[in-house]
Amino acid sequence: MLEELAGGGNGLASLGRMLSLDDSEFWKGALVGAAAVLLLTNESMQDMLFKTGARAKEAVQSGAGKLKETAAAAKTEAGS
Repeated sequence: MLEELAGGGNGLASLGRMLSLDDSEFWKGALVGAAAVLLLTNESMQDMLFKTGARAKEAVQSGAGKLKETAAAAKTEAGS
């Protein structure tokens, strides 16, 4: 890049090669990073994520409780 600048160029071609701007993995990473920044810095998005997480936790706990009840009932019936 320095050689290009010394030769009178603007350095953008070298910068593009260095960052591999034509690489799809670069753009996937850039999009994921931008989405993460948006989610982590936006208060309303944070509230929505925390509420969704709380609902998911409640659903898992409820399902686990029902599974325990079913297992206990099956064990009781098998013991009779």
